[in-house]
Amino acid sequence: MAAAVHIFGIRHHGPGCARSLRAALEALAPECVVIEGPPDAEDVLALAVDPAMSPPVALLIYPEGAPERAAYYPFAEFSPEWQAIRYALDRRIPLRFMDLPLTHRFAEEDRAQAEAAAALPAELTEETEPSEDAGAGAGECEHEHEAPDDDEPAALRVDPLGVLAEAAGYNDRELWWEQQVEQRIDPAGLFEGILEAMTALREQHPPPTGHEALREAHMRKTIRAAAKEHATVAVVCGAWHGPALVDLGGAKADNALLKGLGKSKVIATWIPWTYDRLTYESGYGAGIASPGWYQHLWSAPDRSAIRWATLAARLLREKDLDASSASVIEVVRLAHSLAALRDLPLPGLAELRESIETVLCHGDPTPLALVRRALEVGDALGEVPEGAPMVPLQKDLLLAQKRLRLKPSAEQKDLKLDLRKPGDLEKSTLLHRLTILEIPWGELSERSGEKGVGSFREQWRYAWTPELAVKVIEANVFGNTVESAAIERVRRRAQGATLGELTGLLEAILPADLEPALAPLLARLQAVAAVTADVRELMKALPPLARVSRYGDVRGAREAELRPLIDGLCERILIGLPSACASLDDDAADDMVAGLGEVHESVRLLDRDALRQEWLVALAGLMANEAIHGRVRGRAARLRLELGDLDEAALAQAASLALSRANEPSQAAAWAEGLLRGSGLLLIHQDAIWRVLDGWLVELSDDAFAAVLPLLRRAFVEFSDPERRQMGDKVKHLGGGARPRAQAAAASAGLADLERDRADRVLPVLATILGVPAPGASSGDATP
Repeated sequence: MAAAVHIFGIRHHGPGCARSLRAALEALAPECVVIEGPPDAEDVLALAVDPAMSPPVALLIYPEGAPERAAYYPFAEFSPEWQAIRYALDRRIPLRFMDLPLTHRFAEEDRAQAEAAAALPAELTEETEPSEDAGAGAGECEHEHEAPDDDEPAALRVDPLGVLAEAAGYNDRELWWEQQVEQRIDPAGLFEGILEAMTALREQHPPPTGHEALREAHMRKTIRAAAKEHATVAVVCGAWHGPALVDLGGAKADNALLKGLGKSKVIATWIPWTYDRLTYESGYGAGIASPGWYQHLWSAPDRSAIRWATLAARLLREKDLDASSASVIEVVRLAHSLAALRDLPLPGLAELRESIETVLCHGDPTPLALVRRALEVGDALGEVPEGAPMVPLQKDLLLAQKRLRLKPSAEQKDLKLDLRKPGDLEKSTLLHRLTILEIPWGELSERSGEKGVGSFREQWRYAWTPELAVKVIEANVFGNTVESAAIERVRRRAQGATLGELTGLLEAILPADLEPALAPLLARLQAVAAVTADVRELMKALPPLARVSRYGDVRGAREAELRPLIDGLCERILIGLPSACASLDDDAADDMVAGLGEVHESVRLLDRDALRQEWLVALAGLMANEAIHGRVRGRAARLRLELGDLDEAALAQAASLALSRANEPSQAAAWAEGLLRGSGLLLIHQDAIWRVLDGWLVELSDDAFAAVLPLLRRAFVEFSDPERRQMGDKVKHLGGGARPRAQAAAASAGLADLERDRADRVLPVLATILGVPAPGASSGDATP
């Protein structure tokens, strides 16, 4: 007797479709369930009924040794496939996945890549040969596979749901699907109608070819095998594939099509997923617009409008926005009224959104954006059981998260740490180690101390994303624990690194407490520094060493080991600075100004009197050398001023020389820009420098002023508004100097152009209004 095969065409994520499918399976009671999914993952499907499994989750499948090529198959609680999986596992009936195994896809990709490489000239293949850790570093993957979107087949440019929605008179495919399927009260005839509609659509287009043809051939092959063993088979597939699976004939043709496909070893596991990664905006091909709303429809099918309005009001209240109970009632009334006007059985998300914006948000779209982000999309992060296959690094990280009570969450949270507390220090160490492994679970947003660098307090902002699970798997190549992997990652990064990159690594490993990596890194630093002749590169390397020397002692850093290296760098910078600053164009001068700032900050942090004096001498030499770019000389003057090495008279004298008529206006403006950029408070009380600048500007010709104006604007734009106002007042009230002379000259020019006969007619009237004697009149003629 032939087996009865029942086709259930679904959309990948939808509560109404999932509820209808569950009801249909309950009524059918099949002996076997076959689902469109990767057969490579069948060994881990049993974990779906583990009590610790909590959607949203995703199947993660990747070629052995290449996790960066992973394919994801996400599931939410309201996904029809998830409900079919749970139905089969709960009843302990056979469950099979029928899509084309990923082992074939990965093998085909490997073959195509090998053929492309073979077609390249030998010299190109040598240049592009992967490095030691190519493909292994976290965050280096170029792309990721995702489960195919069967609602929008790649072989077609037509959108099946869009065509059906348009035929029904809808402009919005999502609105049509929600009203016809997700809000459907009676599921009877739903899947028969979907199959009939898709059959009609597919008849208008040629049969699939290429990868799509392989997929459907393998689906039919899997269904035939299940039908041989079971009397009733339920097939759950993407709606588009349904018509291709009705006729199971042609086994010979399918087998011929599938013959000879390559294979590669793959690994499958479960990972937590998030609702925001189920949206269109995330780039997920089978994404939906509002997964949070769909979860609400699944968990609260009755009185969904009332419960949704209540959730929105609660959210707004948490943000200190007004949302009364009366407003909630009005939201529900308005939503039902809109649904009635639109001839809908129940209000949907569109009606509730309009009602919330009108009543609770008072027409303001800003609070509505909060509702969209927190409720319509949601920030849920799923959980997977500990029994899911894990690489050793994943297990070590999981244990650390439990021990430190740092539970992964999709919600972005702030974490304030006091490093004097052992528990907080351990949390900081873990986050720093993950940063070295390029697993950005947390981002250091603030440290105590000067310019964000401090000793005792840190503030992190952290949130877990599904991609981090892949990065953890990728990083396992470096070691089986977070500590050992971070040490090995540092060792590999140090190979071939520049001096600046090495000092950055040194600064990174100290808060990560990677003591075994310190000595080899210091030795590598000494070796690279000894052969580095580029002064600018030496300048870049100095600030991390200075910060480590100043603040590293809290974590046990040995300042004595760094001092010889720092002293050597400083000596070479001071010796080579004059020649490095010579013959610079504008771009190179900007770069050198940045380098001067880096060295200056390092000198300030190191706080050594002898080094400070040597730095001041070097700056004075730069100021006095007229062959050096004006911006560099001006910056040297500014840095001397910050260290208290220039008084007002000396600064004014230097400005007079730099801004004299003998110098090109562009170089003079560059000097002024170098001096002015930075904090304005230091310059506001320097009256002499403002007089010199003011006089220089007054004496510029119109053409010269237009030429230097962009440079001056760039200098002043960095000042805060209060600083600019104070500077304006300072210039306005300057006494003496060129400004009064210029004002007097302008006044004389204005009087020369005055038409006195017309003015004489106005003066008596003004005198009458003001009650003063008119010009030429006696005091007795004054108006009382």
